[in-house]
Amino acid sequence: MVEEIYLTVKEMAELKGCSERWIQQKINNGSISYIEVDGFATGRGGIQYRIPLSSIEKKLQSKFKRHLKVFQQEQEKTDIDTETVIDNYTGDEIEQIARWKKILFDWQKYRNSSCKSKAEADTEFVDIINVQNPDLNLSLRSLYRKWKEYNKIGDIALVDRRGKHTGHQKKLSDEVWDVFEYYYLDDSRKSISLCMKLTEMNFELQGRQDVLPLPSRSTFERGVKAIPIPYLKYFRENEKTFIGECAPYIKRMYDDLQANDIWVADNHTFDVMVEKNSQPVRVYLTAFMDVRSRKITGWCITDAPSSDATIYALKKGCEYNGVPKMLYTDNGREFLFHDLGGNGFRRRRKNEELKLPSILDDLGIEFTTALPRNARAKGIERAFCTVKNTLSKLYDGYTGGTILERPDSLKELVKYPNSLVNIEEFKKQVDTYIFGWYNKQSHSGEGMYGKTPDEIFNNTLIERRVIPPEKLNLMFMRYAKGNKGTLKVGKNGVTLRFYGQELQYWNAELWEMYFGREVYVRYSPDDLSAVRVYDEKMSFICVAELKDTLSYKASKEEIRKNQAENRKAVRAVKAYKRNKGIEAENELKLILDKASENMLDIDRPNPKIITPLVTAEKEVLKKVSGDDDIVIDWSLAVERLRRAKEEEL
Repeated sequence: MVEEIYLTVKEMAELKGCSERWIQQKINNGSISYIEVDGFATGRGGIQYRIPLSSIEKKLQSKFKRHLKVFQQEQEKTDIDTETVIDNYTGDEIEQIARWKKILFDWQKYRNSSCKSKAEADTEFVDIINVQNPDLNLSLRSLYRKWKEYNKIGDIALVDRRGKHTGHQKKLSDEVWDVFEYYYLDDSRKSISLCMKLTEMNFELQGRQDVLPLPSRSTFERGVKAIPIPYLKYFRENEKTFIGECAPYIKRMYDDLQANDIWVADNHTFDVMVEKNSQPVRVYLTAFMDVRSRKITGWCITDAPSSDATIYALKKGCEYNGVPKMLYTDNGREFLFHDLGGNGFRRRRKNEELKLPSILDDLGIEFTTALPRNARAKGIERAFCTVKNTLSKLYDGYTGGTILERPDSLKELVKYPNSLVNIEEFKKQVDTYIFGWYNKQSHSGEGMYGKTPDEIFNNTLIERRVIPPEKLNLMFMRYAKGNKGTLKVGKNGVTLRFYGQELQYWNAELWEMYFGREVYVRYSPDDLSAVRVYDEKMSFICVAELKDTLSYKASKEEIRKNQAENRKAVRAVKAYKRNKGIEAENELKLILDKASENMLDIDRPNPKIITPLVTAEKEVLKKVSGDDDIVIDWSLAVERLRRAKEEEL
């Protein structure tokens, strides 16, 4: 059954080409069929006329259907866009729809149940709604319009679209958006306008005029707002920001740990300028922290982070608090060096043939490094933040963590470095702060229960591994390595080079027995007065003392002392054989005596045939007279003959 279509008086008049008044007259005299419906306008009790399409002339029916088809084609694109919006209502829009539906349905019930006229009922209802909803500010015209649009297009008519549509008819296709997003999601952080221009140029180059011109800027802005924040953080910033602000993290348990189970280490740049040699400098803190108690166990303050500072801080921590079972650091060069525990994620050198025992090997400490670019894994950064807020900010030389935090007064202070705290005094103050303040403050972290780091450390320390005082320096010695991991003993012993300076270490026994040979040398970074020397099998040889160097202006006494050492070395060499207690015969006499003895034992050959060789010359006649024993010296003649041939040449 085909649903009947009803025309309004206005639509009937436009279709027939006459006035609305003439149509109303035809209705009143019964010439045109009609029905009455409730309307919103005043007059006649709000009654309106509707004319059935099937009751009018066939010619007019065909004309109306043609107009209806054109209208439907024009509305087809708008209908598709409307459906798309309906499928993507936000939470706020859903609430708006529910609110307006309740108002509209309550209004229909109120006006139909009231004994007053519909016009009066509508006015009263609007007043009631405005009292109940002061933010709505509803009017009769708005109420009628909402009801009309709701009956025409459904729920979407109840959504407030103000500010969400600019009137353009261009839809943002997935193809265009993908190209725009390719340019926009980049760590160069290009603007929306530039990405739109690049997108447009890309399609122009491909000859894709069908997708041009692009939608408006506001369309792309809405698309950008819809991009999930994790994608923006990763692609427009960096992976570190994404991990720090968006990525899931592991919540660690602390109750199953004991004190000295795990120590973590890292470097911190103090936001303070201090004075050193009448110059303003920044200082750095290399610190070790016990994971269970959050206690700072060992630290070192320098004007430049280094591997020596790391060893000193670890030595200090082990001396005061015992040796940890595990060490956890990042991948900085200050921690990944052979003497401590190895190279971590870094590549080894090709010529690294022998793996020397490290400090952590000798101490029995397991060594682990965090994943690269994963600073949160260690947890010591929060301790450094506390140091900044409770110590660094108290100094006049405070620099701030960023340029925005930097005090204006710092510009004047650095002009007068002596007004800043001296670096040695600063080190003493930091020692006092860590010992007496940081480790004594209550902590609200996981597993701390409001207690101080010192309290948790003392309460959870089950086993304390200690180093005997006499072995402390030995356990933290480093290896002085050349290209092959060894050093060669030279004329002045062994030579170590630090920061372009040569330090020579001498021991007479080492020089006598190992000159020109390769040896291993261990030294203490905080005491370079002597080194320990080992052979290639890592057997201890001796302790070599630092050798003094002479200035060109050295005194006679200093030169005399140095020459005395040289003569002592010469005497030691000369006495080498004599010290053996052996009196040996002269070497030449031994050789000639042995040769004479051997000549007596020469084996003469005994051939079976002996063939004598005779000359063809005639026998020389003897002299008639004279001495028969005259000896003729032919050497003079041979010499004269040689000279004659040389002259011919």
